[in-house]
Amino acid sequence: MNRDPAVVRAEGRLADRALALMVATLILLTPPILSIFNQPVLVFGIPLLHVYCYAAWLAAIACGAWLAQRLTAGQGDPTGPPGEG
Repeated sequence: MNRDPAVVRAEGRLADRALALMVATLILLTPPILSIFNQPVLVFGIPLLHVYCYAAWLAAIACGAWLAQRLTAGQGDPTGPPGEG
C-alpha cells in the first residue's frame, strides 16, 4: 500500500503532538504544580485546586479529542461499508 509522503509526515506530526499533550498533562497534574493551586480560595464556592484539576483534565480531553479527529480524518470511516472512504 503506497501512501503519500506528505500524509505520513502530517500523521507523524500529529502523533508527536499527542505525545507532547500527554507529557504536558502529566506535568500539569504533578504535585509540585498542584501545590501552587492548593490555596484557601473559592471559585463559585469550589476550592481552587478542584477547579484547576478539572479544568486541566477537561482541556487535555478536548485537545486529545481534537487530535484524534485530525488523525482519523484522512483515513476514512473504518466502520463503514467497503469502498466508501
